[in-house]
Amino acid sequence: MALCSVEDVRAHANPTNISDPEILNIISVVSTEILTITGSTDETNPLLIQAGIHAAAATVLKRARAIGELASSLDTPESKITFTGIIEEIKQHESDRDRFLALYEMPLSHSFSSYSSNFGFNDTGGN
Repeated sequence: MALCSVEDVRAHANPTNISDPEILNIISVVSTEILTITGSTDETNPLLIQAGIHAAAATVLKRARAIGELASSLDTPESKITFTGIIEEIKQHESDRDRFLALYEMPLSHSFSSYSSNFGFNDTGGN
Protein backbone atom coordinates (compact mmCIF):
# COMPACT_ATOMS: atom_id res chain seq x y z
CA MET A 1 0.00 0.00 0.00
CA ALA A 2 1.69 3.21 -1.17
CA LEU A 3 0.33 6.68 -1.82
CA CYS A 4 3.44 7.84 -3.67
CA SER A 5 6.77 6.77 -5.10
CA VAL A 6 10.37 7.24 -4.03
CA GLU A 7 10.74 9.68 -6.94
CA ASP A 8 7.79 11.75 -5.66
CA VAL A 9 9.43 12.06 -2.25
CA ARG A 10 12.93 12.69 -3.62
CA ALA A 11 11.50 15.60 -5.63
CA HIS A 12 10.87 17.30 -2.26
CA ALA A 13 13.55 15.78 -0.02
CA ASN A 14 16.71 14.20 -1.39
CA PRO A 15 19.24 13.46 1.35
CA THR A 16 22.11 11.35 0.05
CA ASN A 17 22.51 9.13 3.13
CA ILE A 18 18.97 7.77 3.04
CA SER A 19 18.55 4.93 0.56
CA ASP A 20 15.63 4.29 -1.73
CA PRO A 21 14.59 1.17 0.27
CA GLU A 22 14.53 3.30 3.45
CA ILE A 23 12.36 5.89 1.71
CA LEU A 24 10.09 3.13 0.40
CA ASN A 25 9.68 1.86 3.96
CA ILE A 26 8.82 5.39 5.15
CA ILE A 27 6.28 5.71 2.31
CA SER A 28 4.67 2.41 3.33
CA VAL A 29 4.34 3.44 6.98
CA VAL A 30 3.08 6.94 6.17
CA SER A 31 0.59 5.61 3.60
CA THR A 32 -0.83 3.15 6.10
CA GLU A 33 -1.15 5.91 8.71
CA ILE A 34 -2.91 8.31 6.33
CA LEU A 35 -5.31 5.71 4.99
CA THR A 36 -6.08 4.54 8.54
CA ILE A 37 -6.63 8.07 9.85
CA THR A 38 -8.96 8.95 6.97
CA GLY A 39 -10.71 5.59 6.94
CA SER A 40 -10.02 5.32 3.22
CA THR A 41 -8.68 2.60 0.97
CA ASP A 42 -8.42 4.88 -2.08
CA GLU A 43 -4.74 5.12 -3.01
CA THR A 44 -5.63 7.10 -6.15
CA ASN A 45 -7.21 10.12 -4.45
CA PRO A 46 -5.09 13.18 -5.41
CA LEU A 47 -5.52 14.82 -1.98
CA LEU A 48 -4.37 11.70 -0.15
CA ILE A 49 -1.47 11.30 -2.58
CA GLN A 50 -0.32 14.86 -1.90
CA ALA A 51 -0.73 14.34 1.86
CA GLY A 52 1.35 11.17 1.55
CA ILE A 53 4.11 12.88 -0.41
CA HIS A 54 4.43 15.70 2.12
CA ALA A 55 4.20 13.36 5.12
CA ALA A 56 6.92 11.14 3.66
CA ALA A 57 9.11 14.12 2.76
CA ALA A 58 8.84 15.48 6.32
CA THR A 59 9.71 12.05 7.74
CA VAL A 60 12.69 11.65 5.39
CA LEU A 61 14.00 15.08 6.40
CA LYS A 62 13.53 14.23 10.09
CA ARG A 63 15.45 10.98 9.53
CA ALA A 64 18.27 12.81 7.72
CA ARG A 65 18.42 15.31 10.56
CA ALA A 66 18.50 12.52 13.16
CA ILE A 67 21.45 10.77 11.50
CA GLY A 68 23.32 14.06 11.18
CA GLU A 69 23.17 14.61 7.43
CA LEU A 70 20.99 17.69 7.82
CA ALA A 71 22.08 19.14 11.13
CA SER A 72 19.94 21.79 12.75
CA SER A 73 22.95 23.20 14.59
CA LEU A 74 26.72 23.13 14.54
CA ASP A 75 28.86 23.46 17.65
CA THR A 76 32.35 24.83 17.22
CA PRO A 77 34.82 25.83 19.93
CA GLU A 78 34.08 29.47 19.14
CA SER A 79 30.30 29.40 18.79
CA LYS A 80 27.12 27.50 18.14
CA ILE A 81 25.49 28.04 14.76
CA THR A 82 21.80 27.21 14.39
CA PHE A 83 20.29 26.33 11.03
CA THR A 84 16.54 26.85 11.13
CA GLY A 85 16.01 26.12 7.42
CA ILE A 86 15.65 22.36 7.80
CA ILE A 87 13.26 22.76 10.73
CA GLU A 88 11.15 25.21 8.72
CA GLU A 89 11.16 22.88 5.71
CA ILE A 90 9.93 19.99 7.88
CA LYS A 91 7.21 22.20 9.37
CA GLN A 92 6.14 23.30 5.88
CA HIS A 93 5.78 19.69 4.70
CA GLU A 94 3.79 18.86 7.84
CA SER A 95 1.59 21.89 7.25
CA ASP A 96 1.04 20.87 3.62
CA ARG A 97 0.18 17.32 4.75
CA ASP A 98 -2.38 18.71 7.20
CA ARG A 99 -3.86 21.05 4.55
CA PHE A 100 -4.38 18.20 2.06
CA LEU A 101 -5.89 15.98 4.76
CA ALA A 102 -8.26 18.79 5.78
CA LEU A 103 -9.31 19.25 2.15
CA TYR A 104 -9.95 15.50 1.91
CA GLU A 105 -12.00 15.51 5.11
CA MET A 106 -14.07 18.52 3.99
CA PRO A 107 -17.69 17.48 3.44
CA LEU A 108 -18.63 17.31 -0.23
CA SER A 109 -21.53 19.74 0.21
CA HIS A 110 -19.16 22.31 1.71
CA SER A 111 -16.83 21.92 -1.24
CA PHE A 112 -19.62 22.55 -3.75
CA SER A 113 -20.93 25.47 -1.72
CA SER A 114 -17.48 27.06 -1.61
CA TYR A 115 -16.93 26.61 -5.34
CA SER A 116 -20.39 27.86 -6.25
CA SER A 117 -20.01 31.00 -4.17
CA ASN A 118 -16.72 31.72 -5.88
CA PHE A 119 -18.16 31.27 -9.35
CA GLY A 120 -21.66 32.68 -8.77
CA PHE A 121 -23.60 29.42 -9.09
CA ASN A 122 -26.68 28.96 -6.96
CA ASP A 123 -26.42 25.59 -5.22
CA THR A 124 -29.75 25.82 -3.39
CA GLY A 125 -31.65 24.24 -6.27
CA GLY A 126 -34.38 26.89 -6.05
CA ASN A 127 -35.28 29.67 -8.45
